[in-house]
Amino acid sequence: MTGAMSDLPTPQLRARQIGRAVLESSLRQTIAAGAFSHGWIIAGGVGAGKATLAYRIARAVLDPKALLNDDSFDIDEESQTFRLIAQGAHPDVFVAERLWIEKTSKYQSEITVETIRRLTQFMNHTPAFGGARVAIIDTADDLNRNAANALLKVLEEPPANTLLLLLSAAPRRLLATIRSRCRSMELRPVDRDAICALLEKEGLATDADAERIADHADGRPGYALRLAADGGATALSLAQAFVSAGRKGGDFSAIASKFSARTSAEEWEFFISAVTNALSDAARAAGRGASLDGPLAGVTPPALLDAWEQLSALAARGDALNLDRSQIVSAMGHDLKQILGAA
Repeated sequence: MTGAMSDLPTPQLRARQIGRAVLESSLRQTIAAGAFSHGWIIAGGVGAGKATLAYRIARAVLDPKALLNDDSFDIDEESQTFRLIAQGAHPDVFVAERLWIEKTSKYQSEITVETIRRLTQFMNHTPAFGGARVAIIDTADDLNRNAANALLKVLEEPPANTLLLLLSAAPRRLLATIRSRCRSMELRPVDRDAICALLEKEGLATDADAERIADHADGRPGYALRLAADGGATALSLAQAFVSAGRKGGDFSAIASKFSARTSAEEWEFFISAVTNALSDAARAAGRGASLDGPLAGVTPPALLDAWEQLSALAARGDALNLDRSQIVSAMGHDLKQILGAA
């Protein structure tokens, strides 16, 4: 099965979401009781589905008559609200995010105060359709200090009939004053089987590949989709072989040869993430007294932490210096073999 992340529906286009039935039912009851706060933090890891949920909430608040049941945010896909939000053209929805800079062909490194000022102006306007206005910050983790302080003013005195949804993968790092003025919802990990079923439904992975991706995604369906669409299954297989070779004193040349300048940034990111996560997860488990299985069985927590630190630093330095990725893999393999061999 093949695919690319660019071929997958973006969060504003997704009509359904897996693993959030209980949360959505609770939120629907809160809305029905008139107790829905002006500001919410939607917390969860990268790819947990924060943006998808935010757009679902926005549709429900803006067009409750189009909702299909009393327990979820499923909405009629033919409704005007769904279509306008999907097109990024709804006059009562504002999305604050890092801006694309044409000159550098890159996104800004942060959300600036100018963007939050535009959000403030938007929130103070009368709703175009006479209902509410919804602003989504994707993500609040990207706010610089001035932008965060400007946002705080909106939260302190929210205009009537407005809703502010802050997405965050690290909510504890947000200003305490922002957290105190928002209610929070946390997206828990989605069941592994549900993620496997999603990957199969999207036509991205089946059987062992789907299971491998679901395991690595750690309950994050969006991240699993990204993995499957951008060569994640191959990267995960190479990472497993890499760790195994490091413990057994094997040869890394075959693995290194798979990476070159033509390797996609996504596949490279997945490989490095899978290797370093395997080491850090094993270190935490061993530190709690759990028995490790597989190639890392018997390795001590200090050795695992040492390997994680050295390989993470080596990969970061290699990328910063724009070194050939096959050379980075070889160097990482050399260090891993030395550390695990002495463990």
